[in-house]
Formats: sequence, structure tokens, C-alpha cells
Amino acid sequence: MSNTPMDLFVGLSAVLTGIDKGKLAPPLDPINIKQTYFDYAQKQKPADFQQLLDIYNKNQTLPPAQIGNIILNQSGDAIRYLARSVMLMWYLGSWYDPATLQKYNSKNPPSGSPPAVAVISSEAYTQGWVWSVAQAHPMGYSNFTFGYWSQQPPSLEDFIGGGS
Repeated sequence: MSNTPMDLFVGLSAVLTGIDKGKLAPPLDPINIKQTYFDYAQKQKPADFQQLLDIYNKNQTLPPAQIGNIILNQSGDAIRYLARSVMLMWYLGSWYDPATLQKYNSKNPPSGSPPAVAVISSEAYTQGWVWSVAQAHPMGYSNFTFGYWSQQPPSLEDFIGGGS
């Protein structure tokens, strides 16, 4: 079990998203979106991000559901909402500010327009896990070969793995 910051981030992300570590950080990874996400989250909230990694590091031998409970229910609002931002980042390729997520989760959320969002990069958008979970692809981009739609799609398990 390696404890490099990237290994901790990938392990934490697997717990938060339910997507297998090997899918989040495959051995052959020409896009290296995990590094993009790591750098982005670290830049947004450096102290909270380090604390989130420390919490995961301290508890990584526990079952994923227990780790998730510690992070999302027992670690305070700063960590809880940063973890939610990390989840959204992996799924949507966009960054939702943790403080804004907290405001929208209150008893009196702001009225009007939805929270501001920053698309991290074009690669983040096309690599968002929402597409794999939906067994789809973003408009104008696909890794599939021509005619893929004529065959039954692979199972969801094939797309996201077992989560760990």
C-alpha cells in the first residue's frame, strides 16, 4: 500500500465515487486526468485538501463505507463539502466550490440561478465518469469505433469496475 499523495488521492476518489482504483488510474493513461484533478483540487483548497488526504490515509484500511462515513459525516463541513466537490469533479469534469455547495445544501438555499461551475478542461469534460456510468459519450466526442451503436453495450461493471 503506497502512501504517495497521488495514491492517496486515487484511493480516496475510489471510495468517494465507487469507481475502481484501476479505472481511475489505469496503468496506461495518456490523458492522466487524475493529475489534472489532483492539481486542481489542491490549488483550490490546499489545507483542506491535505487534511482530506490525511483522513483517508489514517483510515484507508477500513471498509469503503466506513471511510465514506468518516469523511462525509464526521470530519466537519470543510472536508465534507470538499469531498463532494471531488466527487463532482470526477463525474462531471467540473469544479463546484465547496462553500457554494454548502450554501445550496442549507435550509434556505440561494434562489435563482444554479451554482457557478468551472469546467476544468476539455479533457476533464470528455473524461467525466458520468459518460461511462450512463454508457454514453459527450456530444462530438467518442472513444468508440464507428458502428458501436449496432451492438449491445458492455455492462456497467465493465465501465466502472467494482469500486474499492
